[in-house]
Amino acid sequence: MMLLILLLLPTFDVLAATVPDVCEDYTPCSCQEYEPYGLIVRCGDPFDHKSSITSLDVHDVFNRTKARHVFWLDLFSLSPGVDSGDVIQLPADVLSEKSVDRLGISCSTLAGPLVLEIHPDAFRSSAHQMGHFEIAGCDFSRLDFQFLADTTSLISLSLGPGLNFRGFPRLPFLARVTSLRIYNYMDFRYWNQIAGRFPFLESLFLDGTQLGDRLINKLVSSIASSQTGRHSLTQLSLWENRLSRVPEHLSSLKKLSYVNLFGNAIRFLAKGSFAFNSEIKVTFLILTRNALERIEPDAFQGDFSEAIIYLDYNHLTRFDSAVYQKVLEQMRSLSSVAGIYVRNNPFECGDCHLAWLIRDKPHLLKRVFGGRCSNGTQFEDLKPEGYHDCR
Repeated sequence: MMLLILLLLPTFDVLAATVPDVCEDYTPCSCQEYEPYGLIVRCGDPFDHKSSITSLDVHDVFNRTKARHVFWLDLFSLSPGVDSGDVIQLPADVLSEKSVDRLGISCSTLAGPLVLEIHPDAFRSSAHQMGHFEIAGCDFSRLDFQFLADTTSLISLSLGPGLNFRGFPRLPFLARVTSLRIYNYMDFRYWNQIAGRFPFLESLFLDGTQLGDRLINKLVSSIASSQTGRHSLTQLSLWENRLSRVPEHLSSLKKLSYVNLFGNAIRFLAKGSFAFNSEIKVTFLILTRNALERIEPDAFQGDFSEAIIYLDYNHLTRFDSAVYQKVLEQMRSLSSVAGIYVRNNPFECGDCHLAWLIRDKPHLLKRVFGGRCSNGTQFEDLKPEGYHDCR
């Protein structure tokens, strides 16, 4: 009998390890079960800064709950403790030896961005599990990232609006990061460190940073000449960056397949503006809300067979074959979700620039979404005979 018990013990251990964690009372935090990943715990309220929490609250919650691991932890509206003045301090082992996969930290903005201090061992129990870290709304003057120095699985880093960011440290963990997002940080000055500190970056999102044409061109140029640009970067997002033209050197990013330029002020696309590597399948090209007025022939070059192109909410009046026909021909595969989205553009349909599509190649219409004439007529409702006299 004792032998049978000993033989069963490993089985019981395996079963215990596979039993999913369930939500307990995480008050003042909330908890939900997110199959199949695990628990999502949120402390504080991002929309109500009066519902702030302290590091002591966080420690107490994790000290009394049983789940050893949380998939996603958000610490919203962190505020200083009773004895820490105007400084938010996260002490060693703030999660009481519990681990997390994804961690987000946001400082309370009720009194403006507050200084945040994070002990080097604050999240030591997550050193081998944490894959994503995000921080926003804080004064970063005392943030040195030493609390991430020993991480072995961190691949995604996100930095939101704040004050006094001092740049990216020369720490080995940055070399493992494949996704970097910096958003709504209006005074971000360390774009020139990105290519050097993140040699294996695959996704770069500089969104709402308002850098402008000159700085963005320098950034893209520095990446294009680096290992990142030659071998790894596949996604680049630069929405709302006060761009008046497409950044130079995009075609030098050899692995690029995703570009997001939403919400800029680009009015004109010249030939070769988007010349992607022909060996890479383009996935997304987003030019929504750019005040686009004119696109030259061959502005789009590369393999667009599986691409989704967004040209919505612009000022385009023509849909010329020299611009779109080659791209649409690539998108003909029935299994593809590819297409060109052109909603809310004032297309003039009275002349012959649409004859190639409506009369000669109507089969390509299924890859054009939201096309509508300035008089309200949808492209699909235009009659081929209306273009009988067009050459």
